[in-house]
This record gives sequence, C-alpha cells and structure tokens, in this order.
Amino acid sequence: MKKIILLLVLFSLLATARAQIVLEKTYPASTGLTELAISGYKYFLMDAVNNQCRLYNMDHSVWKTINLSVPAGMYLYDVRYVSETLFNSDNKVELAYIYYSYDTTLLYYTYYTRVINENGAELLSIPGCSYLEVKTPGSFGTKMLAYVYDYSIILWTLNTQVYSLPGILPTGAIPVEGDRSVKKPFPNPAGSLVTIPYQLPDGEDAAEILLLNGSGREVKRYHVDRTFHELEIQTADLPGGVYVYQVKTDHGIICSGKIIHD
Repeated sequence: MKKIILLLVLFSLLATARAQIVLEKTYPASTGLTELAISGYKYFLMDAVNNQCRLYNMDHSVWKTINLSVPAGMYLYDVRYVSETLFNSDNKVELAYIYYSYDTTLLYYTYYTRVINENGAELLSIPGCSYLEVKTPGSFGTKMLAYVYDYSIILWTLNTQVYSLPGILPTGAIPVEGDRSVKKPFPNPAGSLVTIPYQLPDGEDAAEILLLNGSGREVKRYHVDRTFHELEIQTADLPGGVYVYQVKTDHGIICSGKIIHD
C-alpha cells in the first residue's frame, strides 16, 4: 500500500511539473498573433522606432520584415489586420498601418492610414483615418469601416467610410493596440517634454502616473485626477532612451505604454 501511495505522489508531482507555465520569448515591443490564410500562424511586432512590422514564426525566428513609410514629423501609431488575401487575392502579406502628427501650437492631431503589401506597394490610402474595423456581416461580404477625423476645427468632425474587401477576415488578424478611446503620448519620440493623455475608469477619481527607465526603475511620479485628461512631463533632464509609463490606481495599472526620449 505504501508503494502505491508513493507512486501516486510521484505521478502527481510529475504531472504538476509538466503543467507549469513557461516563458517562451520576450519581444521588445507590442506584439500580436495572427493567422495568415496561406502561411499559417505568425507573431507580428510593431517597431515604432524603426517604422517596421516584423513577423516571426511560431518558433520565434524572424520570417519577414515589412518597412512602413512614415513621413518626417509623423509617428507610427498602430498596425492592424496583418493578413494574406484579405485586401487582395495574391499571396503577399498585407497590413494596414496608421501614423499621426501633433500640432503643438494649435493642439490637434492629424492621422493617416495606409494599406500596403509586404513590398511596400500601396493598396489604399485614407487621409485623416485613425481607426479601422473589418467585419463580415453574413452574406454581405467583408466590409472595412474607416473612421476619418478632422481635429483642425474646434467642432471636430467624424466621417465613416465603408469599403468592400475581396477577402475574408482572418481569424487572428487583430490590432496590436485596440483601444481608440485613449490617445497616445505626444510628441513621441519626445524632446524636452511629452504629454501623456489618460482616462480614469468609472469609480476612480484619482491615479498616479509613473515613469520608469529601461531597467524598470521609477524616475518620476505624478498624482492626477479627473480635473484634466492629459499630463505634461518635462523630460529634458532625462538621459535618452526608452521609458515606460504606467497609469495606476488603487486597483492596479489601468494603462501603460512606451515613450522614446531623443
């Protein structure tokens, strides 16, 4: 009986060891997972510093690097719908990407969206578009909704452009960052200062914004509340590099992101 109990304990320990969570890979930027119609599952990384989308195999080896053309003075904002045969019928990888600028004098954003293939050939351009959604409404085919904003006027406008797409929505063609209600820090890369937009959830009246360096050490901390929705941080005294900011309430971190300091 003792031998049986010992064997059961041993089997239990072995099963527990096999069930442990294992860290496979740490990517240095926002990374998603997509299912390509021809090439299968791939990881895709948005490199906002080098204006690239890099695709990785499931073993984390590099598969493709797609260069994203971003005009001077504008910054990569989002990469969406990394796919094959969604935007056309060839076997090339295609994606949509969004970039923006911020007018520091008149205080408004300008967005631009492009759809390209892996060679950089442009399939579609949408000035003013800051967000895309692709839907498959039953038998009506695949539709893409492009939300076009004009923030240059006080009573800013929103138009929605609807496009018919030739392909089918891939299962895992998801955005790297999906919340369009909270804007990005600007300017980013930052010079002598950076503005961090924030939005407190319902039931939260105050929070702290922490700025961490590349080693995870806290370098600045600020108390914020619902009086404003943006925090301006002086960065002239900080060494150049990549910093992480966190918006933190008593219930945990509600928002985080990266800031590049020149």
